[in-house]
Amino acid sequence: MAAESLTDSALKLTFETGVDANGEPIFKSKSLNNVKITATPDQLYVIANALHPLQTHNLTNVERRDTSVVTGP
Repeated sequence: MAAESLTDSALKLTFETGVDANGEPIFKSKSLNNVKITATPDQLYVIANALHPLQTHNLTNVERRDTSVVTGP
């Protein structure tokens, strides 16, 4: 049976930076790499909300991006 091992984690914050000529929102993101793989969703949410006031744009989305290695039997 194959096994999966979590090797890396990153936090991606997406901000709405304005609107385009058609009135559609423009989004930009910032990634924080080397997040502890043991960090809980609650901890990441707290960090994202602590960083939000340091930005000039509205925070619209918070994502965790994990990288895993899959090995065979």
